[in-house]
Amino acid sequence: MKILDCTLRDGGYIIDWNFGEDRIFEIVNNLVHAGIDYIECGFLKEEKPVRGKTFFNSIGELEKLHRPDWNYTLMVNFGEYGIKNFKSCQNKKIRVRVAFKKGQQQEAIQYISALKALGYDVIANPMHTNLYSEDELLYLIDEINEIKPYVLTIVDTLGNMYEKDVINLFRLIDGNLDSDISLGFHSHNSLQLSFSNTKALLGMNIQREIIIDSCVYGMGRGAGNLCTELITKYLNDNYAKDYKIPPLLKIIDDLKTIYEETPWGYSTPYYIAAIHSCHPNYAGYLVKQGFTDEEIDKIITKIPDDKKISYNPELIKNLVSDTRIV
Repeated sequence: MKILDCTLRDGGYIIDWNFGEDRIFEIVNNLVHAGIDYIECGFLKEEKPVRGKTFFNSIGELEKLHRPDWNYTLMVNFGEYGIKNFKSCQNKKIRVRVAFKKGQQQEAIQYISALKALGYDVIANPMHTNLYSEDELLYLIDEINEIKPYVLTIVDTLGNMYEKDVINLFRLIDGNLDSDISLGFHSHNSLQLSFSNTKALLGMNIQREIIIDSCVYGMGRGAGNLCTELITKYLNDNYAKDYKIPPLLKIIDDLKTIYEETPWGYSTPYYIAAIHSCHPNYAGYLVKQGFTDEEIDKIITKIPDDKKISYNPELIKNLVSDTRIV
């Protein structure tokens, strides 16, 4: 069991990834001192890098700021960073995560295969994994088995999975996935279940490497993510791990200044979005418009099912306009 900390990537949604150079270095150094197994430093994007932001336009950009003796990841949202931008892998300590939607599956598999051919260890992140039907999931697993990425991560994008969902999903995948491929879990805390769902997964005693995503202080979009400080202490106490907690507390002390200005974490609007299997940005927009929780629930129920999981700004603006006219 290992931890992949996503604070600099998932937490970046809170502040437009503008952590600042000094804070980035401090977060990385403290995560290393805490013994966190993998550190995700941000996104790869086809845009000019900005100093102090956790966006990178090449693997080489990351090599300027990381400690070379640790394991790092960078995420690509499929379609935002062409394969032509990669050179042959020169540093096996840096892994690439590829996040893709269900409709992008075929092209994303080819992209991952091309990255592997360049020598990269790749983490495959099928978003909204729990929304795949069993047949769709088994088909995806067959394709994953063909290309053999380093990790297949189950992603609870909307944060609406319960313990039984986690157990059933991991049991199905573990029973069909090539034994050499590790399994990951990325959760969101919309129903305050990230920690308990992760405990349920760990209790399954799956006989392969398990990589758990987390963020310090739960920092992440909407309701945030599994807290790194919670899961590391749990693993120390129950699975003989030896993560160091004080360096994580140093990060938290610093992040609290951000939290005071732009809070994240559980709230009823994000709970409402989750129970309706809806993208959290819909709830975030309605909060900024000053709607009550009851009003948010009524508006979100009007969003067509096929529009819920991908955020559509124009759609929600039109729904808000219609509501106010009424």
